[in-house]
Amino acid sequence: MFFYSFFKAFKFVEIRIMNFFTPIQLTFGSYGHTLHHCQVVSPDNQWVVYDTRNEDTAIGTTTRIERVHLSTLETEVLYEVQNPNEFGPGVGAVTYAPHKEMVLFIHGLMNANEHKPYAMDRRSGVGIDLHNKNLPIHFDARKVSKPYIHGALRGGTHSHCWHSSGDLISFTYNDEVLSTERMVGVMFPKSVDVYPEDAENFSGTHYAAIVSQITSNAAPGSDEIEKAFDECWLGKSRILAFQGWVRDYAGNRKTEIFTIDLNDIENCVDRFDEKSLSFGSLNPPQGIFQKRVTRTLKGVSSFRHWLRSSPDGLYVYFMMENEDDVRNIYRVQRFNETVEQITFHEKSIDSPFNISSDGHRLVYFCDHSLIVYDMIKRSFKCLIADEIGLYGIPNFDQNDEFILFNQYVHENLTSKFLQIFKIRL
Repeated sequence: MFFYSFFKAFKFVEIRIMNFFTPIQLTFGSYGHTLHHCQVVSPDNQWVVYDTRNEDTAIGTTTRIERVHLSTLETEVLYEVQNPNEFGPGVGAVTYAPHKEMVLFIHGLMNANEHKPYAMDRRSGVGIDLHNKNLPIHFDARKVSKPYIHGALRGGTHSHCWHSSGDLISFTYNDEVLSTERMVGVMFPKSVDVYPEDAENFSGTHYAAIVSQITSNAAPGSDEIEKAFDECWLGKSRILAFQGWVRDYAGNRKTEIFTIDLNDIENCVDRFDEKSLSFGSLNPPQGIFQKRVTRTLKGVSSFRHWLRSSPDGLYVYFMMENEDDVRNIYRVQRFNETVEQITFHEKSIDSPFNISSDGHRLVYFCDHSLIVYDMIKRSFKCLIADEIGLYGIPNFDQNDEFILFNQYVHENLTSKFLQIFKIRL
């Protein structure tokens, strides 16, 4: 609380500066162009990848993954679903691999229909090698019929996030067989073969494992969690931070931050209790343990956002409401659990946020404005203001020179479409 009180007392140093650059529109098609919450720019900083949703909840009816060139504005279709219907399969939430021409995205099951539509537990991670566009590659294997096998899951992975090395991919998971809350898992390159294969069961190029430990009823005041979600990698380390539902001593639910050390994950997957297969391997491998990092009074904000890390992995950034119920950005030092308030807006931040690669700046929407916050100067710039059009999650480019963001553009009185813009810092 010392840090919070200190910075609150000196919050007058937070200065608002107006920006003089004009945003440049990158996309123009009469359909949506939705950016993922992270890793939307190619390694060479030339392309931005997106799906063609016009609203966040429409993955099930979305059919294309595309990219646009940052300079020429050329657009390319990277993948298009064959024979879609109103119930799926659906694609979306696409990310770029950190070191190669590969993208990864959510893909619903190909047998989606009225009785088995696209759903959180009926999807997987599919990749496209950009040298072979439109050829889907299943990353995580799926096996929903017995006997279950290690490395294959029984539900849906989503919100994929590449480790900086490219050798690990984190995801949030929903199981189809068991009625469980969300969990957090990781996958790494190691093929998993499933026999026989069909629309429900298929092989994958990666071995997937659940790494969070959840329970249906967390003991009040304990470090047990009922749900794990919305994670991030801590710098270049193999440590994953995630949000987890706990119960306070009165039994009230709140969200806190946890970490998991995954340095030995490739070896740990050989240490499963074989009895766990009958329950779908929803417990982490032996040797994988989660550690609680925050013990806040009110809990991390329930407004959906993803954790972010400082480049050195020392700090975890998150959102939380202050005593006036205004949502701002905080950070916690993961070794001593010290929580520090970073922004001091008088109106709640109303989007998830991202952090620059140098760790000095944050970007987000607040009070109908696109904001870049300088953590060194304790000042923020309002890049643009729009009462109704700003949407989604702004991203930095690879060089921290531009902000990429979504904004609705009206085509006529009745139609508006999400377009992608860039604005120079």
